[in-house]
Amino acid sequence: MRITLLAAAFLLAACTSTQEAAPQQTPSTPTTVEQPPGKGPNCANANSSVVGKALGLRLQGQRESVEKTVTTCTYVGSGMPVEVRFTTNATAASFAKGKPEKAKAIDGFQDEAYEVTAGGSETTQHTVAARKGKTQIEVVSPAGVEPSKKLITDLFGRI
Repeated sequence: MRITLLAAAFLLAACTSTQEAAPQQTPSTPTTVEQPPGKGPNCANANSSVVGKALGLRLQGQRESVEKTVTTCTYVGSGMPVEVRFTTNATAASFAKGKPEKAKAIDGFQDEAYEVTAGGSETTQHTVAARKGKTQIEVVSPAGVEPSKKLITDLFGRI
């Protein structure tokens, strides 16, 4: 009987105690969602419809992150991820330094360019990077080299 009374008292205390309010969380919103084109290398110039059309992929949205001189646009879609990276103040030396060991040069495309393919038959990711003046654009997608080159050309025209 004492145990029952003790348990009842414990439950009563638990039910009448003041509960702490849950911390409020601010919902995170994407920094860029189908914005009109702007000036300079940014995700507004590479919205998901522009990127999806050039690469032949269905992309529904994008997220932008900026770290110093690199703006990365990440796209949501089915399958493998797609990214477009803009680097400002790029030089021939910085381009060469960032070039992967297994990269193949693409002659005659922009000031300089390379491509790298990684993965297996179902998970192939192509990276195409090109520098024009002080801007570098890198596209990582499952779409292939030629569609990526088309997108890069289009993006250089937009910025």
